[in-house]
Amino acid sequence: MAKIPELKAQYIWLVVLIVYIIPTLTPIGAPFEMSDITIEIYEFIDTLPEGSIVIIGGSYVFAFDLESSAALIACLRHMARKGLRVVNAPFAVEAVQFEKYCIDAARVDEKYGGPWKYGRDYVQLPYMPGAAAAYVAFLEDVHSAVATDVEGTPLSELPLMNDLRSWEDIDAWVCPHWSFDFVVRYATAERDIPSIYFAQAAAYAGYSPYMMAYPGKCWMTNGFLGGAQYEKLEGVPGLGHAVVDAYAIMSAVYIIFIVLGNITMFSRMGEEEEEI
Repeated sequence: MAKIPELKAQYIWLVVLIVYIIPTLTPIGAPFEMSDITIEIYEFIDTLPEGSIVIIGGSYVFAFDLESSAALIACLRHMARKGLRVVNAPFAVEAVQFEKYCIDAARVDEKYGGPWKYGRDYVQLPYMPGAAAAYVAFLEDVHSAVATDVEGTPLSELPLMNDLRSWEDIDAWVCPHWSFDFVVRYATAERDIPSIYFAQAAAYAGYSPYMMAYPGKCWMTNGFLGGAQYEKLEGVPGLGHAVVDAYAIMSAVYIIFIVLGNITMFSRMGEEEEEI
């Protein structure tokens, strides 16, 4: 009887690594279910008039918010194509780097051949400390809450910021960070600003009741899957597709490893019985 080779741990982890790398380099297009809520978000962005101002802001850490980047990057491309304007408003230190990363990854700036020009179409504000108080101050009087952009340029020298004075100038608020409760409380509930949350999968269940509390004003996508759904609507596969592909392939690989492991176990049991 042919001897079945041992499934060594290092070989298993090597296969796992390769399986995760392949979809990142070349998405295979694994099928996934489309969410009606993601479609609603896409259609809402589509209906905003050209020149509308969208705030992208919240607070948490870069590593955790990365799961939200798949949907945000696709949405940034969508907003740039529609001629919308964006102000990044970070309420945590690492939110600044995360928002700048998403702008660069979306390739919407004119330096990448995109349609947006800094200062005219989008602005990156600096970290605004103060948690709830900072949100309220920003919504009531933007120029009193923050004086310059992240590079130190006075807001009065940025054309976009001359059109953003208070919450009355905001057409929508997109939150790619964990702190969606602040956005809902101060922007949507108190000032009737539509809000979108590109949620991490771990946060989706906890925050999803907001959609029932504010129907037609509050929407959420769910983790990397939500990102893949938005990418599909925008027609540009990205990180969301890569992760969904990796999950699909790994599910099959896990089953293969389980089968091989059981075959190896039963084979060794047979060998031991023959020796006895």
